[in-house]
Amino acid sequence: MKNNIIISLILVATASTTMCLLNGCGKDDNYTLDVTNKEERQLIKEGNKLFDEEKYQEAEIMYNKATQVNPNSPAANYNLALSLVKQLKTTDNDSIKSEMINHAASLFELVPTLTKDSTLIAMAYHNMGNLRYENEAYKEAIDAYKLSLRHNPSDNDTRYNLRMAQLKLQEQQQQQQNQQNQDQQDQDQQDQDQQNQDKQNQDQQNQDQQNQDKQNQDKQNQNQDKAQEKPADQKQQPGKQQDAYIKMNEQNMQQVLKAMQDKEDAVQKKINNAGNGQERRERQSSRNKW
Repeated sequence: MKNNIIISLILVATASTTMCLLNGCGKDDNYTLDVTNKEERQLIKEGNKLFDEEKYQEAEIMYNKATQVNPNSPAANYNLALSLVKQLKTTDNDSIKSEMINHAASLFELVPTLTKDSTLIAMAYHNMGNLRYENEAYKEAIDAYKLSLRHNPSDNDTRYNLRMAQLKLQEQQQQQQNQQNQDQQDQDQQDQDQQNQDKQNQDQQNQDQQNQDKQNQDKQNQNQDKAQEKPADQKQQPGKQQDAYIKMNEQNMQQVLKAMQDKEDAVQKKINNAGNGQERRERQSSRNKW
């Protein structure tokens, strides 16, 4: 398919050699080449010679000079565009190639505004379609091929390229649709995964909250149990106080008994002392009697 496009481009380039590269290119009742400008004509001739020798870069220089002499020259602009197209396959620099494609496309678009020659206009649109096709801009290529056929309906090469561009556009649209469907499926899957993750997070939060509530309830129950145990201790306290009171009374009783015993001992001691004194006096008296 791509080879067919290239073949078609070569056919157009070959036709330009025999038609538009000639000095009389585009000459009709409504359009005449400015043959009075000898400098322009000479530059185009030199460019044509270099083009036939496949010296496309040197031909570009000649055609560019011709456009400087006459910016509205349809032949010079068209041939300049062709020389740029021919150089595309000789460079691997994508940046330079992109610049050359854009420049050539702008020149092909300019040609139909400079002439009423249907053949030249048809070839300009044909080559414009080829550039857009190579750029995978299939819709724009279709538009260019249709314009070419409008000016030259018998051009089978353009008709073939138009059909290939239409098929490519359908394929491209199908791929885009498939990609959109895949993107939508991926997005739906991501949304579903996110929903599942959110649900898991919510479930985990609920479980954590339940655990926390249970811990709080257990702690509250423990506090209540402790609060209930405290009165029981308090009920036992009177018994403890009674024991302490009894113990204290026993100590007091012992002290009282001891005090009473001490008092009794003191009285007894006094009695004993008094008795001893009396006995001594009696003995003393007896001794005196003897």
